[in-house]
Amino acid sequence: MEEIIRGTLFQDNSFECIDFNGLQLEKLVSCENPNSRDVIMVYIKVKDKEWHQFFLDVGYGFWQNYEGIDPTDEENTEPEYNYVDKSSEWNLTGKTITKIFCVPDDKNCSITIEFNESKKLILKTREPQIFYSDCELLFISSL
Repeated sequence: MEEIIRGTLFQDNSFECIDFNGLQLEKLVSCENPNSRDVIMVYIKVKDKEWHQFFLDVGYGFWQNYEGIDPTDEENTEPEYNYVDKSSEWNLTGKTITKIFCVPDDKNCSITIEFNESKKLILKTREPQIFYSDCELLFISSL
């Protein structure tokens, strides 16, 4: 039986999360400030894995096992934030992840999830040159 590592898996300005390569996305939910639409946290569920969360803070990218808690259940959400199903909005359900990585971006970093069919998500700061910049989640589909 495979041991499940809980808590923080990565906390750095550069990492690659290879455990998700080749797996299908089931759900992707962003936790957003309703006033500014800034992304606070992103939750990801892939086939045969626990929920994970990732976010940017103090110049680092964080990737954590969310310990089996379902962020789509209202009991697990914070009422002051909006939880947006980005997998449905961007038609990503069932897409295969090819690579997940974090790279430096000026005084901050960004986390990218690449999918088959030349699609990718990027969690990045709005102003990378500002250390405590707010975050946004971008969807890019190359044709």
